[in-house]
Amino acid sequence: MFEVLVTAAVGLALSLSLTVPPGPVNAIIASHAVTRSWRSGFFVGAGAMTADTVFLSISVLARSAIEGVRAAFPYIALLGAAVMIYFAWKALRAWRSIPAASETKEVHASSYATGLTVNLSSPYALLWWLTAGVTLIDQLGPVVLVGFFAGILLWIASFPYVLRAAQARYARTYHVALAFSIVCLVAFAGLLLWDGITGLL
Repeated sequence: MFEVLVTAAVGLALSLSLTVPPGPVNAIIASHAVTRSWRSGFFVGAGAMTADTVFLSISVLARSAIEGVRAAFPYIALLGAAVMIYFAWKALRAWRSIPAASETKEVHASSYATGLTVNLSSPYALLWWLTAGVTLIDQLGPVVLVGFFAGILLWIASFPYVLRAAQARYARTYHVALAFSIVCLVAFAGLLLWDGITGLL
């Protein structure tokens, strides 16, 4: 029992080490949290987590497929760059808007689709699951996934909540979060664009 708890704790720590640092998903969670609602930010994270589940399934079922997938990475990277530039542009458009809570099912579905699209169009996420992810499962067993996805849930629930709470007290939170979102998305778009172009040359 103790070993099971330790393994789950390792998965939790690993997921937080991957999800907490600035990245495109966190950038969009921040953008949706301050321009829409806590739930919208959470649904962005839930969409990204769904993509992780898809990548996990691919890596477990087709471990030998990594070499075949590598050939598509430059195209996935270019697509990912375009997707991130689009969401950076949307965040920029929201700069002068008045933040208001949006709680409709359509808004939540849009947030979920956004998180799913961003993660699915990132070759880094797929590469991580096909390499490090599979290795961890082999070494620690499937229990590590319990802690891993628990850590993701913890982060995607707490991060937008903290942003909404901060926004209620500090008006500048809105623009700080949007600036964070825009800078992160443009930076990662540039990185993906570089990887895509060099991969095709």
